[in-house]
Amino acid sequence: GINRSIFLPFIDTLRERMMVFEMGGTHDYRRDGSLAPTSDSAAASLPSYLCPSTDPSSRVILEQWMVSKGAGEARSETIPVAMGRSLHVERANDSCGWFSFNELCKQPLGAADYIAIADRFDMIIVEDVPQLGGHTYNEARRFVTLIDALYEARTKLIIAAEVPRDDLFVGFDASVETHDGDEEIAIEGVLDKESFVIGEGGSSSSSSTTLIRTQNGEMEWSATGRIGVSLAQLSSVREVSFAFKRADSRLAEMAGANWGR
Repeated sequence: GINRSIFLPFIDTLRERMMVFEMGGTHDYRRDGSLAPTSDSAAASLPSYLCPSTDPSSRVILEQWMVSKGAGEARSETIPVAMGRSLHVERANDSCGWFSFNELCKQPLGAADYIAIADRFDMIIVEDVPQLGGHTYNEARRFVTLIDALYEARTKLIIAAEVPRDDLFVGFDASVETHDGDEEIAIEGVLDKESFVIGEGGSSSSSSTTLIRTQNGEMEWSATGRIGVSLAQLSSVREVSFAFKRADSRLAEMAGANWGR
């Protein structure tokens, strides 16, 4: 990185004068919350993660959740979003909103939309959630943003998915590789077999092509669409794997019977 020769001695000085604590523990304390004593409410016995979503019994349980959380007739409504925008909800009652995965994650929605949903509803239902990985990268990132918004608001989340929860997020360990000797934004690490990012050209080239290699082949990608972009715009790509793992951890905690507000 910039001024690396100056920064490295500073690290040595820190180690000499400060106590260093290793923060690399593997225990996930969020998962402990899912094992906490259950609530006495009738809904506590209902599973919050259903699979497969096409099973008729999953639909029955979703309907039970809808009735258990919130009064009032099911209806459609429009909720306000920041900057004067609005978001249509096809099915809702006083406390619960029901969405399909496509409605939330295949549309051009962002954090402001998900925060508005979390503020409006104590619980949301999301059905038809597919397995998420490199082949659904943009949708997966939106889903992660949704989970973050619901987690911060302590909103109850009920999911009907195509795969078990442990298989929901396919491993996404990303790497940026350059071929002009510029290692400033190159990311080192062991890659899994699912996907990684390759940049053709220099990191400052606006015409460089960035590809994600998945089990289904290679595809172009950018934060706003799968098109060629400069590697300079991919400075956050190393955070992708962490974001997916954090979302999976948060889902485990949110599955606890006592989660909610």
